Amino acid sequence: MSKSERILLWSTAAVSLLLRAAALFRYRFDSDEQQHLHVAWAWTAGLVQYRDVFDNHMPLFHLLMAPFVAIFGERSDILLWMRLPMLILFAVVLWATYAIARAITDARVASWAVVLLSLFPPFFLKSLELRNDNLWTALWMLAMVGVVRRWRPFVIGLLLGGALAVSIKTLVLLAAFVIAVAIARLWRKEWLPFLAGLAIVPAAIAVYFVSIGAWDELFYCNVTFNTHFALTRKNLWILRALFPILLAAVVWLARRFRPSFFAIVIAVYAITLPSLGVPISPRDFLPLMPLAAIFTARAITRVRSYAVLALIFIAALWYYADRFENKTDWHTTMMDQALRLSHPGEMIMDVKGETIFRRRPFYYVFENITRAQMVRGVIRDTVPEDVIRTRTHVAQADGPMWPPRARAFLSENFLDMGRLRASGQWIKNDGAFTIAVPGEYMIVNERGEARGVLDGTPYAGARMLAAGPHRFIGRKEQTAVVWAPAVRRGHSPFHLRDREF
Repeated sequence: MSKSERILLWSTAAVSLLLRAAALFRYRFDSDEQQHLHVAWAWTAGLVQYRDVFDNHMPLFHLLMAPFVAIFGERSDILLWMRLPMLILFAVVLWATYAIARAITDARVASWAVVLLSLFPPFFLKSLELRNDNLWTALWMLAMVGVVRRWRPFVIGLLLGGALAVSIKTLVLLAAFVIAVAIARLWRKEWLPFLAGLAIVPAAIAVYFVSIGAWDELFYCNVTFNTHFALTRKNLWILRALFPILLAAVVWLARRFRPSFFAIVIAVYAITLPSLGVPISPRDFLPLMPLAAIFTARAITRVRSYAVLALIFIAALWYYADRFENKTDWHTTMMDQALRLSHPGEMIMDVKGETIFRRRPFYYVFENITRAQMVRGVIRDTVPEDVIRTRTHVAQADGPMWPPRARAFLSENFLDMGRLRASGQWIKNDGAFTIAVPGEYMIVNERGEARGVLDGTPYAGARMLAAGPHRFIGRKEQTAVVWAPAVRRGHSPFHLRDREF
């Protein structure tokens, strides 16, 4: 490199690091981060993934994150702290990208591949978040380093087995890997040690879950639940009919033109994943982005082209990261309320486990893959029954992710407390109201606790109320019946809290 190019390279790298430092504390939290953290917390609370807490991801990532959750403790900004381990995985991927590029090109291309990858908006933003895809990508990239540096197949298999214990999508990567190895004729007698290494981590996971009686739940959540989503996809048969044709074309082209090993991997993975009928998003292609960055850096070569591409990435980041404005406050203030409004051991009916440190009365999380199965009748909406059965008195705020039946029940039987809701109702003009979740309740007005007659007897404070209709006769003013612990903990539907953001 010339001196001017080195200055440009290091300046661009510095900008990338500064933007990552800003985004670490300001970029909005994804709902997947909350779900992953909730599952990791469950392990620290003595619960078992899949059996006690729903999750449709393989368990290794959550098991490794659980000690960090235990160290940081129950705090409203826990997600900010849990992004720190992702920096380690980010560094591993960058190092692996450089190592692979250095082995197949030169130091100049390798350096630019790393810098461009670090600024590529989908990779930049997803690698920042707390998600299993980051560990999955790191293990995959280490295995690819093993390929170019000719590590023992057993070690490569061990790394890919670890990746499989992180994400079931590794099966697609493995298919692409095996096809690429076969076409490139990289191995001949090395398959047996590779398979031995590949089996170790998944086998250990399987033995553990069988031993605690949770294997059926693991299989259901990772295989049955995820494959059921394909039942909701229209015209999936077209993709599946095209798959063998496309795969045959890739194999034929690869044998004829002898592209690089990594080009074959990218092609096979790209045509296989959509045919499975799973929802596709940028995070599903994280393991391929470093390889694509290497090809891009090797193809453009000119310094001016590197500079222009880096500027485009920075501008896109500025846009997609909302100008790096602080978007983490909503979740932090919601968590402040969750930790005040509910106590350990009490359940919260939330959407995907975003209240982190509380169990959910309903098993499934409400994301698109679940809602699609609910529409088709594969999964039943039993939120009302589960909330009543478990005596859950706190729920997440209203929003579009609630299924219709759950949304109607919660809207009718829970009152807004700010960021969350507590069980209760506005009392009608004739004094009538209904209790859905039995428990201890107070009658309150704007000034505090109301006075009057409840169910025919003078109201003198909090009272246990059974499910069903009740009547309160008092002053002609707006009055509400509210779960008593919520009032004692400083919350009221008349004075909403945590609305400052």
